[in-house]
Amino acid sequence: MSIRRISALAVLMLTLGSTAAAIAVPNPLEPETIAQNQRPNRPAGREGGMFEKLNLSAEQKQQMQAVRDRYKDQLSQRMQAVRQARQELDTMMSGTVNASEIREKHRQIMGLRQQFEEVQFENTLALREVLTPEQRSQFAQLMQQRRQNAKNRMQNRQKPQ
Repeated sequence: MSIRRISALAVLMLTLGSTAAAIAVPNPLEPETIAQNQRPNRPAGREGGMFEKLNLSAEQKQQMQAVRDRYKDQLSQRMQAVRQARQELDTMMSGTVNASEIREKHRQIMGLRQQFEEVQFENTLALREVLTPEQRSQFAQLMQQRRQNAKNRMQNRQKPQ
């Protein structure tokens, strides 16, 4: 599986985890606070569509939240480590560091990304266990659609204007 696919899967699983949390636990925040925290250029409620299509039971929603909680800190820590190492690499590239040190930093980043992706994969497997066979099949189709949509967006960004 390519790094792009794994990365896309990672982002999706984070999104799904966030959505599960939003579905399973009522949000005590005021509407103004919620609006401030929404990502720009994203329609409100768009991410909840996948879980709605899967028609999760209340128990499944709780289980999804539990899985999200179990992996949340690990994913966050690993992503932060990747970002920090990437910033260090950027600094090294603009300085006078020799090529072998830069290569070593790049190898470190690749290892950190792999660790992140492994935790994400375990998260995905745990989420999968919550679903019925029918939901798994539907989930796979929805994931394929999202991957295709992401691929199309990437291709559209790369076209010269």
